[in-house]
Amino acid sequence: MTPIIEFKNYTFKYRSQSEPTLREIDLTVNPGEKVLIVGPSGSGKSTLVHCINGMVPFSYPGESSGTLTVGGKDPAKTGIFGMSKIVGTVLQDTDGQFIGLTVAEDVAFALENDCVEQKEMFRAVDEVAEVVDIKALLGNAPTELSGGQKQRVSMAGVLVDDVDILLFDEPLANLDPATGKRAIDLIDRICRERDKTVIIIEHRLEDALYRDVDRIVVIGDGRVVADMTPDELLASDILIQEGIREPLYVTALKHAGCQVAAKDHPQHIETMNLEPYQEKVRAWFEKVSLPEIQGEEKPALEVLDLDFSYITGKPILSDIHFRINKGEMLAIVGKNGAGKNTLMKIINGVYTQTAGTVQFFGKNIDKSVSVREREQTVAMIYQDYSLVGEMTVAENIFLNTEPIRGALISDRDCIRKAAEFFRDMGIR
Repeated sequence: MTPIIEFKNYTFKYRSQSEPTLREIDLTVNPGEKVLIVGPSGSGKSTLVHCINGMVPFSYPGESSGTLTVGGKDPAKTGIFGMSKIVGTVLQDTDGQFIGLTVAEDVAFALENDCVEQKEMFRAVDEVAEVVDIKALLGNAPTELSGGQKQRVSMAGVLVDDVDILLFDEPLANLDPATGKRAIDLIDRICRERDKTVIIIEHRLEDALYRDVDRIVVIGDGRVVADMTPDELLASDILIQEGIREPLYVTALKHAGCQVAAKDHPQHIETMNLEPYQEKVRAWFEKVSLPEIQGEEKPALEVLDLDFSYITGKPILSDIHFRINKGEMLAIVGKNGAGKNTLMKIINGVYTQTAGTVQFFGKNIDKSVSVREREQTVAMIYQDYSLVGEMTVAENIFLNTEPIRGALISDRDCIRKAAEFFRDMGIR
């Protein structure tokens, strides 16, 4: 069988960098395969996608060696427009992919570019809307949709062009677990029913394996570290060595002293043969001791009877009450649209609660306390955090701190401190 994607000794270096991001990549994907690509941040996963869809070298210039063919064509010669007829990409940030004022307009965008007759355009949009279950949303504005709905609209926008290859760049990044499962199920159904080749780039390995994949490719430091079936990979220690989180049930089995075997099919906990592991897991469970309950402390953060509504009056948060003691780590979870980000923005002072109070170390924080003053107590890292492009990395790090307030960074001590932060986080 002739591969639909083939890398041969392929190396790529961005024009702005001194070292290659991809090194000597040898990788083939056959028509109809569904391949999951995993790797730590900065390993080169997204660059691999950009090479396949033609963004490299046209949007991201650089130098390459070796060969790459996609659908029998060289992306560097075919161009972005030519590759868009072969490869459809669903981005992590779906908002950056929307063009139309309505869902229907957005899905039809590629057809309008190709001067498709209106009658055929309506038929094609209606067909793909049926496939991804967005027919009821065709009149809505894309920006009004939930994360899962936006994901499906993006899928429709690439399916309508009838491409052979679908690339999904971290499709679960902005989705809660339940919505993520529905997205993975939809991707799987599209792959099987419409005979598409699917490449998924994802950090959330356990969620991405909700439906079968043919292979998992592990990228580490710009190289292909492993190219294996899911069962073979989960039975190895490669994921741990590369700093990638294993499915929690695999980690639990190993923690109990079990040696996971590929023959027991660990890809899915629901169908895995657990009989060989039961004795060791039971023995571990019986001997493990629970941590002692710590005494009461004065809370570092306390949210009391908090309510919040937007101008429309619809309640977003009602009667929220919790406390966090100093040194504790708390996870706040909930489905898309539950109000998690709104709660964080209230604590950080971006929004003001409709009712209730927020206390830091017993002190009420009200409207009189500015966002700037709150930053001295609580810091927030946003999901869609972006850097200031005109500033260096060091300048971005110290943007809100005393050393450069009102001026660009020039102090060597600040640059040295930025380098220390990078070392602490494992960034070179």
